[in-house]
Amino acid sequence: MGRREELLLAEERGWRQLNELIDGLSEEQLQTPGYASEGWSVKDLLWHVACWSADCVRALDQMRAGTFTGATIDEDAEIVNHRWFEQSRLLHLETVKAEWYASRTMMVERFAAFEPLSPDADEWFDETGPLHYAAHLSDLPRWVEQLGRP
Repeated sequence: MGRREELLLAEERGWRQLNELIDGLSEEQLQTPGYASEGWSVKDLLWHVACWSADCVRALDQMRAGTFTGATIDEDAEIVNHRWFEQSRLLHLETVKAEWYASRTMMVERFAAFEPLSPDADEWFDETGPLHYAAHLSDLPRWVEQLGRP
């Protein structure tokens, strides 16, 4: 198995774990603040991951076009995360869920088709997918347990 396949399998595993954790939570539970110290809800987490997935798509597209400069955003990640958190608070849950699925699908499709696999593409996909999911999977179970199942 090659590196691309390893990353795609790791991404799929993490994606399934995230979705299994939140599956069955009510709309109210998905929007209850408290997941993170900043007051994030699960909905805010979904938007956060979706936005980074969309950014990975942007990076992969730039790499393919030969215009990638090493970054797609000129701001500190914490500033970007805060801006996306503020955006999330204004969005309907259905909109966030649609982007959650769409941006992930586009990220996986772009990465799977990226030829030849470059170190930059490998790094962006790994950091946005498997490693990012793992970071949130370390603390999301605690929050979901606190929320309880409906």
